Amino acid sequence: MVISQATVLHEYATKKASTSGVPGHFTTDEQNKLAKLWALLLTYFEQMEGRPVKVTGELLQKIHHDWSELSATDDFAQSDPEELTRRAWQFTKGESSIRRFGLGAKKAKLSREELALDRHVNETTQQYVDRINGRHVKLMPDKFLPSFAHPSADTRDIRDVFWNVASIKHSPDVWVHRYLRSCGWDVDRAFSMIKGVLEWRATECVDQIISEGEVHLGCDELRLGLSELIGRDRLGNPLMYVRVKRIMPRANEGFVFKRYLLSQFEALQIVTRRHGRITMLYDFTGFTMDNTPFSMVQFMVNLGRKPYAESSSVLILLVDNWLFTNFWNLIRPFLDANLSARIVFAKDINEVRQFVDDDQLPKELGGTNTYTAAFKLPEEGENGKMFDMDARKSAEIEWRRRIVDFESATKAWCRCLAISDTPSEALDTCVAQRDAAGRELERAERTLGAYTRSRNIFERLGIVDAEGCLVLPGSQ
Repeated sequence: MVISQATVLHEYATKKASTSGVPGHFTTDEQNKLAKLWALLLTYFEQMEGRPVKVTGELLQKIHHDWSELSATDDFAQSDPEELTRRAWQFTKGESSIRRFGLGAKKAKLSREELALDRHVNETTQQYVDRINGRHVKLMPDKFLPSFAHPSADTRDIRDVFWNVASIKHSPDVWVHRYLRSCGWDVDRAFSMIKGVLEWRATECVDQIISEGEVHLGCDELRLGLSELIGRDRLGNPLMYVRVKRIMPRANEGFVFKRYLLSQFEALQIVTRRHGRITMLYDFTGFTMDNTPFSMVQFMVNLGRKPYAESSSVLILLVDNWLFTNFWNLIRPFLDANLSARIVFAKDINEVRQFVDDDQLPKELGGTNTYTAAFKLPEEGENGKMFDMDARKSAEIEWRRRIVDFESATKAWCRCLAISDTPSEALDTCVAQRDAAGRELERAERTLGAYTRSRNIFERLGIVDAEGCLVLPGSQ
């Protein structure tokens, strides 16, 4: 089943999201296909038992630059981080030449000012906090522990990888069914896609990226304000506003910005657990091709097509620049039909108002929403629970017990659906038991998450409730 853009536009025109093919509104055929996919997944987990996946962790690379000549106070009176990052594009680093052009010539020793700029765009949040405090600040445990059941940092258990992501949502079906929708309800294709996504999450150590959160991200990406959750779209979905002109991935190593993107996607999956989708408003005002190098475009599109398939309600591209034609020519070959249907173009803010009401648009775009999500650094003590290994172990044991309960309930549900003459009362009982098991699993995951995930900016800004769900800023 491929969605059409006409359907998407109709939803926003009527302010009524379609319930077709979403959890709680499945047809009999869709429910049977979901059950078949679950049966394949549970069998796959049994087959993969004792066969851990080796990790590579490309996105966990570290930048090792020598800033020893600088003092902690070697910084800039100029407070505009965007301008400082742009200035950092203009010089070479170490033995490489100007990074933005990728040349191979060597250069002379960096000046003190260039070193300070290099530190500005490349130090992590942990390094920045340590520098301004003059000591090492314990923001989270120094050593990452994947789990007590599978503690090796060099491998991952596929079943654990699956439940780490699927149990975040209010029902694991929310995560699983996305791939059915993305694959047109083709069970075999969806199963193949999920296997690929799980292997990718394992090899890239996504659990560690989630655990470390903003602590080991580049501080520059965070303080630039590249993206902000500012309100809701017309369907009530969270609205993320992205300032494309502030994206400057060529100021540092490619893996740094990729890690930032992945961390942002993961944080959104967690705090929007009550919402099926999120809307992205990309503001291309004033952008250049330097803001969107090909490798980064390809990476972003692949995230939207595979690991986070069917996560977006609509992608609004606000474009006032002829250079966008070049950018779009880079994107278009990688899009699938469903993702293409959810991409819409707006020449001005009036066209954006088809999808976002005026009181939810930021003032900088001509709206009346005054909410500003100011950058706030992590603080010592905010991740205190991550240091309590005994409590974490107890929470993990409970989480694993709830996984077994949900898997058992799912097997019973699959058996009920497979028998054509199963009484409706028996099927209703299976569904109720499975739903209850899903709710208990989500609660167990939330408890465990306090010990395995560092706090994010949404929690620091106070827009996340006690259940870890986003409390969206409304009209301010």
